[in-house]
Amino acid sequence: MKKESVEHRRIEILEATCDVVIERGFAGTRVADVAKLLGVSNSLIHYHFASKEELLAAAFEHYARKDLADMQRDSESAPTAVARLWRLIESYVPEGSDDVEWMLWIDAWGEALRNPKMKPISQQLDEQSIAVFEKVLRSGNESGEFHCVHPRESATRISGLIDGLAVQYAAHEGVLKRKELIRLMRQLAASETGLSPDDIRDTRRTSKTISDSSRRTAEDGPRPASLATDFDLRQLFTMYADALSRGDLDAIMLYFADDATISVLDAVVASNREQIRELFSNLLSANQLVIESPLVTAFYADEGNGTAHGNLIIESRVTKPGGKAVLTLLRCVETYRRTSTGWNCIQRQRTLI
Repeated sequence: MKKESVEHRRIEILEATCDVVIERGFAGTRVADVAKLLGVSNSLIHYHFASKEELLAAAFEHYARKDLADMQRDSESAPTAVARLWRLIESYVPEGSDDVEWMLWIDAWGEALRNPKMKPISQQLDEQSIAVFEKVLRSGNESGEFHCVHPRESATRISGLIDGLAVQYAAHEGVLKRKELIRLMRQLAASETGLSPDDIRDTRRTSKTISDSSRRTAEDGPRPASLATDFDLRQLFTMYADALSRGDLDAIMLYFADDATISVLDAVVASNREQIRELFSNLLSANQLVIESPLVTAFYADEGNGTAHGNLIIESRVTKPGGKAVLTLLRCVETYRRTSTGWNCIQRQRTLI
């Protein structure tokens, strides 16, 4: 009980110190100010903290680590790596010139130049914030959402730009608008991940559903897939076409999601995984060779929602048992969904040309 009481009092002192620092700044904060706010003696403060420098450093560490933990927790609750990245950026960017959290951070950087107790803590916290961005960038690479060549370097640039712009925004009123800051951060994040600036967002948190996205796409025109997504979808179809030419049924099925459907001439011919497998099994057993070659491919994506679709013109060459080859041109519209293991086709619609 005594240990809990001591720790509780220590936290009270740290939080009171933060309140005083926000009002007076690190340089203007005195131990007596903290004691007065709490209604205790200076000696009680010194019982827990040997010096003012130690008190200020501990208060900043307490406040900043809690701030970073809240930000990281909010980011990790997002459904995709793109959304996690955007939540981090959005959380970092100051709300306004009176953002008390950023007032504390900016003042702490200056204090770290003079306070030897503060310097290592400030450095650790800056490194921790970079590590949070790096973790998200690496997870985006692993899920196939990003194509970030050097996650650590990219995280350093993103964190550094936010820090620099935040100082301009929070300290110099009118120099930079928050909307401009957000736009610059989107551009940098996009360049570091192989996405487009419009893709750096969190669709679900802003209450935009997939159907909303579809309506927006219809109004504004389709948004081409990012370089990373375009590459992944082309690779996905290439692997499918290779498996089809080899008659590898198991490999063909890797292309399709469990709930995928296939339609031909507006009629559904397979509406679940078992039916799709049977469809291809019959196709392969009835023919010597089946080859599909994409002549035209165009992929569009809503990176935030993890959905995409492809418009393809395919040349189909089917060799019958007697050796006769039948050539057909097909228009194919494919819909894809991103999962933790990559992209899968969830809907295929084919018509003859």
